[in-house]
Formats: sequence, C-alpha cells, structure tokens
Amino acid sequence: MTPSSIDPRFHIEVVKLLLQVATSDGHITREEVEHLVAAARAMSVPLEELAEVTRCLKNGEPLPPPNLGLLRADPEAVIQAARNLMSSDSHLHGAEIEMLRQLRELLGVTR
Repeated sequence: MTPSSIDPRFHIEVVKLLLQVATSDGHITREEVEHLVAAARAMSVPLEELAEVTRCLKNGEPLPPPNLGLLRADPEAVIQAARNLMSSDSHLHGAEIEMLRQLRELLGVTR
C-alpha cells in the first residue's frame, strides 16, 4: 500500500491507538509523550487533531477509541508504531505486552 492510497484519517487513528497503548500500564512517561508527538508530526497529523486527543489525556477524560476499520488498512504499520512507542521509554510492562497481543488479534495479524 502506498502512502497516497492510505486514508488521511488513518494516521489520526494511529495516534489515538498510540495514546491507548501509552496509557495501558496506568501512566504515561515523558519519553512516551515525546515519541507520540514526534510520530504524529512524522505522519503529518494536523496539530488541532493531536491537541483534541491529548486534551482528553490532560483532563483525565476517556480517550477516544481508534477506528479499527481504518487501522486494518495497514495492520503491520500499526503494530510497528505500537512497538516503537512501547520501546520509547525502555520499560516494557505486562499491560503493554497484553495490549499488543490484543491489538494483533483485533487487526488479524498472525505473525
């Protein structure tokens, strides 16, 4: 799949998912926040979209769920983005491993 064939909303959904992953262990580290912002910028996620989803995090509100239908457009990219985030703070927690397992299952990734 070429970048131009991906729905632009795909990257916003990846960021939503990464927020879910980052908070799966009950807290979010500075390294994870920095990684999220850098990933969002690299994917050209509009600043207002990023601000909207991170507002929930700052205000202790429920995070918006990612659209799995859109994420299924490129499940390998989604899994890789989640792995990169998980390794960003050099601490892999059991909750993160479980979330990755569930994510692989939800997206139909078998390897």
